[in-house]
Amino acid sequence: MDQARNLPHIASMALNEPLLLEPAYARVFFCALGNELGVGRLIDGTTNTVLSPPQMTELAASYGPGRMTVSDNGYDIQDRIAIVPISGTLVSKSAALRPYSGMTGYNGIVSRVTAAINDPDVDGILLDMDTPGGMVAGGFDAADIIARLRSQKPIWSLANDMNCSAGQLLASACSRRLVTQTAKAGSIGVLMAHSNYAGNLEQAGVDITLIFAGAHKVDGNPWEALPKEVRATFQAKMNAIRQSFAEKVSGYTGISVQAVLDTEAAVYTGQESIDAGLSDELVINTDALAVMREAISNSKVTRSIGGQMSVNQTQTVADTPTGSEVATAQTAAAQPAGSVTAAVNDAIQAENARIMGILDCDEAKGRGVSARALAATPGMTVENAQRILASMPESAQVRTETGLDRLMADSPEALGQGAAAKAEENDLMNTPV
Repeated sequence: MDQARNLPHIASMALNEPLLLEPAYARVFFCALGNELGVGRLIDGTTNTVLSPPQMTELAASYGPGRMTVSDNGYDIQDRIAIVPISGTLVSKSAALRPYSGMTGYNGIVSRVTAAINDPDVDGILLDMDTPGGMVAGGFDAADIIARLRSQKPIWSLANDMNCSAGQLLASACSRRLVTQTAKAGSIGVLMAHSNYAGNLEQAGVDITLIFAGAHKVDGNPWEALPKEVRATFQAKMNAIRQSFAEKVSGYTGISVQAVLDTEAAVYTGQESIDAGLSDELVINTDALAVMREAISNSKVTRSIGGQMSVNQTQTVADTPTGSEVATAQTAAAQPAGSVTAAVNDAIQAENARIMGILDCDEAKGRGVSARALAATPGMTVENAQRILASMPESAQVRTETGLDRLMADSPEALGQGAAAKAEENDLMNTPV
């Protein structure tokens, strides 16, 4: 049976199970599922709205198919940024590399992000999100993995045009969250749907008797109305999952748990989501890549302060920059992206000139170890290094070679006369440095 049409399986995952779905889309989803299952009506418990089959059909048709297409590896690379599309309902145990049938699997997201992390042609990852959320199962694990991987390469999210509920969970785990001006974010809450066919069965003259062992074995079954005690149990489960959801978002973003709970699962648009602390920056969707690319480039200049001078050049001696290099890097970070490369090159040339000036000066001869140590010292100028080196004794090896050179120049034949002379030469040559 086609997985996309396996209605009993879909129903088992969607009914009587906690879902991290944006409420408006939840209506659409259950209208579509209800039409397929032949239900007589849909009741929205939050608004007490009752939808008839024609209304359900109209609402289900309002949600169009996904618009995203990607390459065979599951992500596209533009300007060394991997774009990972996340669209439609989020489901567990679907490792497909592409969103399909209006769904994206958590396993597939993790596989694509992990592959991009290990791709040497990728500097960062952008999750291009248009999802109302989905299943609880698999969502928390996927978010934890994203949060772990963001320490290796920057992982950004773009709400384009939605990252709600489980989508907000994944976005919160990212290094930075972009949002378009009309995109929706938030909906940090949990919902559950219960189907009740008791009325239909009664009208059809069908009587179903459930024979079971274990008091909770048939809790939430679709053949009877939901008992109050079962509803209370389900509500307690929803509250616990919502609390865990809020704690995850808090841990990823630094927002307090109470502040997350105080959103009461509200959905925010554009700037509102930034004001609520759920997004970081408002962008036009076509500018998202350029914004991320510039940030990564500036970050590399900043990280050079810790020892990586350039992406394309290897620093051979000094792992720590000078004060002038820090200033140059900071200036570069504040400049437009087009001038960053020139600023980095200037910093590299200045640092290389400083290093070679210390290593090649006359005072460094015979004091190589000390010269290398001074070259690696932050803020050490060539002039100061010369004064320090001049006050140091030459190494034993250099003194030995100087003595031999003088002896050979004065009397070269002396080195070949007698065992004593040979032994003396060996002793001199074997003097440890």
